[in-house]
Amino acid sequence: MAELFLLLLAVAMDIACRAWPAHLPFLLPFVFNAPVFLGSWLALLWYLRGLRHAAAKPGWVRRAFFLSGLAGIYFVLQTHFEYAAQHMFLLNRIQAVVLGMGAPFCIAIGWPSEVLAAGMPGWAVRGAKAAWARLRWLSHPLLAAPIFIATTDIWLIPPIHFAAMLSPALYAVMNLSCLAGGLLFWLMVLDPRPKPPCRFSYLTRAATGFLVMFPQVAVGAYIALSNQDLYSFYTLCGRLYPAISPAYDQMLGGLIQWIPPGMMNTAALIIGLNSLRLAEAEADKHFVPPPGAKVYEAKWTGR
Repeated sequence: MAELFLLLLAVAMDIACRAWPAHLPFLLPFVFNAPVFLGSWLALLWYLRGLRHAAAKPGWVRRAFFLSGLAGIYFVLQTHFEYAAQHMFLLNRIQAVVLGMGAPFCIAIGWPSEVLAAGMPGWAVRGAKAAWARLRWLSHPLLAAPIFIATTDIWLIPPIHFAAMLSPALYAVMNLSCLAGGLLFWLMVLDPRPKPPCRFSYLTRAATGFLVMFPQVAVGAYIALSNQDLYSFYTLCGRLYPAISPAYDQMLGGLIQWIPPGMMNTAALIIGLNSLRLAEAEADKHFVPPPGAKVYEAKWTGR
């Protein structure tokens, strides 16, 4: 019943956005995007329902991270912030960093799969398992990392960015691909489980999350330090804040593309190493020394 209500709400929102886009409140969509709108609200519905039924409930920190990531996706894509992101490069970069880095990072730390599965109807669970069975091969580090970098950086090539900002369909593809690449990457890197059941070791995941920082930093630094007006679209369409010059707007956008992602990549390395430490501590609780052993090797943590 709740799913049907959200579907009817989506239809009503689509009509309202087509008829009165500029007159809706800030927190309602400016351009309605059905996959994002329904995906966000259904994920919230299933998560809250799953918290009531899941056998193992996550702590409040994981809950807060997941809900923050979900709210970030909705805010940058389904509120009037999206209009602002189309008229300032620095705001467009905030949108992109939230979609590709911040929101997927938070969702991955929240690790909501078990809770979502407990709250989803049977048809949705079966559909998700079937889809993942076909896409699971993309989560290998050697594939997920290039996909993540490509879905973030290819849209920063000036001619491609100009075309994407002019075309509503290509603009939607840009945002959704950025989100999909970020989710694929960070759910692999920040998987809290040991190997097995996870396919890759903590060190492999931590190194993957850290190494993608370098091409991202290079791209962000080039944009921030460039003397050329790389993104003339924002001059042609009119900047939301004319007092911010094109050069300053581009510099701020480059810094946003440069510094926050680098901080999150470093955080991913620390989280991965800490997960390894915790896994070793848990393994030590069940370690039985062989008969006659007097001294056994200390772990890398110094214990």
